[in-house]
Amino acid sequence: MRLVRSGPVSLAALYLLGCTTLAASERPALIERATALSRAELQRILADAFHGRSVTIADDALTRDSVLVIERRAQRGLEGSPATGRSLETPEQFRLVLRDGHCELVRSSDQHRWTLTDTSCIPNPRAASD
Repeated sequence: MRLVRSGPVSLAALYLLGCTTLAASERPALIERATALSRAELQRILADAFHGRSVTIADDALTRDSVLVIERRAQRGLEGSPATGRSLETPEQFRLVLRDGHCELVRSSDQHRWTLTDTSCIPNPRAASD
């Protein structure tokens, strides 16, 4: 009979199980009530994400969908009209999630997270049917 070493395989299986468990504790979320305080917090976090640049978002951002896409503002020509050509910059995408009872905004490109402390979130009921 030949003895097979299962140590590395067992460790890999435990690691994958741990990743699955961690991901299962995270659920897509929506902002429950968009208040002036929650909008200000979201604006502050987005300004941090974009290194101090202001970002324009709708008053109801993240209240109907768990994903927020931020596109770069179109460059303006000398007369103030939009410059011609296409923007080749990739829009930045953020996901709102509930993780361990806390509301977090996650930047999709690098998984950087910000915890929202002044914002009340609920699970996104439509995300379960996707």
